[in-house]
Amino acid sequence: MDFKTLKLTRKPNQFLVAPDGYCENAEPHMEAKVYEVTVETLHAAFIAVAKRQPRTEVLEERSDGGKFVQKSKLIGFPDFIDVQFLSMAAKQSTLLIYSRSKYGRSDLGVNEKRIRAWLAELDTELAGTAD
Repeated sequence: MDFKTLKLTRKPNQFLVAPDGYCENAEPHMEAKVYEVTVETLHAAFIAVAKRQPRTEVLEERSDGGKFVQKSKLIGFPDFIDVQFLSMAAKQSTLLIYSRSKYGRSDLGVNEKRIRAWLAELDTELAGTAD
């Protein structure tokens, strides 16, 4: 996935987190936080958080990011989550996340809730990191 050229659909069943001005064709729903850790530490912490989520499978893991699928509890509809990690300085990094539903138009805010919960858990995960 190329976050630089990503174009959001007109459907409300998606949620994008990105640094201000990074995406050329999309306005993020939430500005990405700058973390005071190396990109490697951010990467490892996020992957650990994602792997602990229920009904979530790693589809692809790369040195700069990954792709996940999380299925809904009742029916098992897949939502796809792409993440990319960016180094900003020696001990500063950030990330981009795009979560979206494969089916339907409305997700009743599920993608946003998911990503906000994952980011809160990421903050907790990183709080114990002495980078």
